[in-house]
Amino acid sequence: MTKTFTFFISLLCGVMFSAEYDVGDTVDLDDQDQRFTVCNGEHFGNDLSLADLNGDLNGGHYFVTWIDVSATWCPPCVQMAESVTGVVEDEWADNPNVVPFTSLSDLNQPYSCAQWGNLGSGSNEPLIVHDPSYKFMGWFGCCGATEGWPSTVFINQDMEVVYKGNYMNYMEVNYIIEQMLDDCGDDCISPPPMALFTYEIDALTVSFIDLSVSETSTIVDWHWDFGDGSTSQEQFPVHTYSTAGTFYVTLDVSDQYGADGLQYWEYITLEGESSCGSDAGDVTGDGTLNILDIVQVANYILGTSTPAYACAADMNADGNVNILDIVQIANAILDN
Repeated sequence: MTKTFTFFISLLCGVMFSAEYDVGDTVDLDDQDQRFTVCNGEHFGNDLSLADLNGDLNGGHYFVTWIDVSATWCPPCVQMAESVTGVVEDEWADNPNVVPFTSLSDLNQPYSCAQWGNLGSGSNEPLIVHDPSYKFMGWFGCCGATEGWPSTVFINQDMEVVYKGNYMNYMEVNYIIEQMLDDCGDDCISPPPMALFTYEIDALTVSFIDLSVSETSTIVDWHWDFGDGSTSQEQFPVHTYSTAGTFYVTLDVSDQYGADGLQYWEYITLEGESSCGSDAGDVTGDGTLNILDIVQVANYILGTSTPAYACAADMNADGNVNILDIVQIANAILDN
């Protein structure tokens, strides 16, 4: 790794800039507010600004930030994308208070944003913003009178520049991020969102009411599992069960930063009568389980016909109609 580091320092792509911010400087609010288009990876919007990462401006969610300032025509930048950024992304993917991203200039000369994102070997899609006006190089270019690509900059939770360097290996990057998190302390330990719900029952129909909360972020994703094989991504779903019974219902949430919340669950007991109009398995509605029900469920699975009481086809109430339901109908016939 030392040989690689030394080699690419000697190949830095230089250009004359006078960087606006040096170590110890705080990024001013006008520059924090400038927005850049996200061209690769996931973020809580289609664009990103440094103000998004400032806890004093975003509602109390503090971040430490590492920025790789790259250009698509720069060979050392390509090597950094291949060997460093993906490893750093993987290292901090589960920490909602660390944001590593690439500021990329000169798209399509020769790489597109997506091609650049595919250069690395990391398992997480790298976050890349398009910087057509060289803003990040003008702000944070490193080092000396001749700024060079790739430049890297580390910014703490107070929007203060902590360190700048040129080509860096992933061990150096991760070490400095760890130091920034230690210095940030409790401000960079955000409580996770907490899922919570209540519900109202009307026969076999349940209206779920989301009560989830997050202290420092906004919940944007909900995943409900109703315990009968059905799910929903709605915030306030209404679900109708096909049969009475007790169901294990779970709610998982995540916020705009991708942080997963604490799951909430409840057992819900329904005592209403089936809304289907026929008992489970009796798709003909004749009040008897027999071979005709098996034939009609088989045709339903194959898509050749729909029985009069298709709602009764899900014999095992798992939310799916398949061969397992046919087996259970057959067993019920044999038991009789």
